[in-house]
Amino acid sequence: MSEAATQLLNTFSSLSASEQHEVLIALLRSSGQLSPSTLNDDQLVAIAEEVFLSLEVEEFHGDKNRKR
Repeated sequence: MSEAATQLLNTFSSLSASEQHEVLIALLRSSGQLSPSTLNDDQLVAIAEEVFLSLEVEEFHGDKNRKR
């Protein structure tokens, strides 16, 4: 991964959950402009699983913090 991509991910990590969601939506919309061979179905499924799992973890921690 390039240094620019790493910086982008670091910046993304520092955003609030709602900002991350907005960025993800924008990236998914723009990914329609990629050539079809860029990502295969298995890679797309793996990425989707990672996103959903990270959202589940965020939701769990948010619920846990609200109960305190």
